[in-house]
Amino acid sequence: MPVHLVPNRATYDLRLEHTSPGGAVTARGRMIIQFRDTCDGWSTAQRTILDITDADGAIARSDYVVTAWESKDGKSMRFDVKNASGGKLDKEKRGTAMLASGGDALVNLLAPKRRQFALPGGTVFPTAQTVALLAAADRGQQTSKRLVFEGGDEGDVYVSTAVIGRLASSQATIADRAVDKAGLIRNVPAWGVLVSYFDNKPGNELPEYEIATRLYANGISGSMSLIYARYALKATLTRLEPLAPTCPPSRDSDTRPEAAQQR
Repeated sequence: MPVHLVPNRATYDLRLEHTSPGGAVTARGRMIIQFRDTCDGWSTAQRTILDITDADGAIARSDYVVTAWESKDGKSMRFDVKNASGGKLDKEKRGTAMLASGGDALVNLLAPKRRQFALPGGTVFPTAQTVALLAAADRGQQTSKRLVFEGGDEGDVYVSTAVIGRLASSQATIADRAVDKAGLIRNVPAWGVLVSYFDNKPGNELPEYEIATRLYANGISGSMSLIYARYALKATLTRLEPLAPTCPPSRDSDTRPEAAQQR
């Protein structure tokens, strides 16, 4: 069946789920993901604010914001990725990417410095990755592998390997559906998936990070685990809202999610 993605705004509360020696002692924050239909493309805006306490009691706040627009044919992308800590902007990666019909792909990076670089053949963008994963799940496949460019520089190309579980039971989705006041995921099937992101370089056997979630057939992610090398975060879905399509698409695609206020 064709994959139909649903525009939505999802809010997740973050807490520390697991840590290893030398990792975080506590973690607390919020993540908002906003996904819109712009008629000829998809607009994504995500903001994550996280306070992490280390073994010495020091608290570090990170503020991560990414906005992106992807054409529905999967051939073009605009992105702006910003990461701040301690109230100061650490880095920004802004630019465009284009996939040619012959398989060639080129990124025009506008910030922090203007330059161009090529993407490996077969690279897809994040929304196209989600569509491919949902199509694989619908066909009953147990795995799906893609080369994904998330927006940024050469280091933001990952080998994405997904393990797809069985359809989630109604019991497993109770908590997600309880916050779905608009019925966006009512009677929508979901699969448990583990997506691992590996650095696109030879010899990297361990993933850079992993996401374990319930992925609904319309593209919405339920509560999830964000797994890093030294700790893991639990992202609990606390609010789910529908969003109306926006036509025509905005050129800057910088529709930021609501400020992620700490509780």
